[in-house]
Amino acid sequence: MGRASAPFLMDSVIRNIERVTGSVGIMASFALVPLVLATCYEVFARYIFGMPTIWAYEIGYILTGSHFLLAMAFTLKSDQHIRIDIFSGHFSQRTRAVIDLLAYSVLLPLMVWITYALFQHLAAGYLRNERSGQSALNLPVWPFRVIFVVAFTLLTLQILAEVIKAVRRYRAPVAA
Repeated sequence: MGRASAPFLMDSVIRNIERVTGSVGIMASFALVPLVLATCYEVFARYIFGMPTIWAYEIGYILTGSHFLLAMAFTLKSDQHIRIDIFSGHFSQRTRAVIDLLAYSVLLPLMVWITYALFQHLAAGYLRNERSGQSALNLPVWPFRVIFVVAFTLLTLQILAEVIKAVRRYRAPVAA
């Protein structure tokens, strides 16, 4: 593979990572629908009928957590994480690329380590048939831990895509 084909390969890597990240982020937004329905049902059941459910709390925190976890990579892809624009707005494109690369050089190995640890946590919970213990519903925890592993894997991949994009911004010719 020649040097000229490397940018096309990197374009493909970025495009594929962001396609998956975008798709999962959009699917995660649909977790809000059952969350709202379960919460509304619980409010009516508790305050109108005087019969609270045993499952609404647990379903609520699982769906909320899943939504936020799966949206992390999508938020990074969409460049919606908080930045201090009062400072970064005054920096050149190249300086911002260096700052991003420094931040991502810390985050990338950290995310790999966290993802690996979360996978071990998932496997241990699955093998022990661990339960939540949060309500009478007492759901198994491994499906929620799968969400953790998927979310952090996607975030790790999206950080990798952001590293590639930051290197490109750094190497881009400076506009006069």
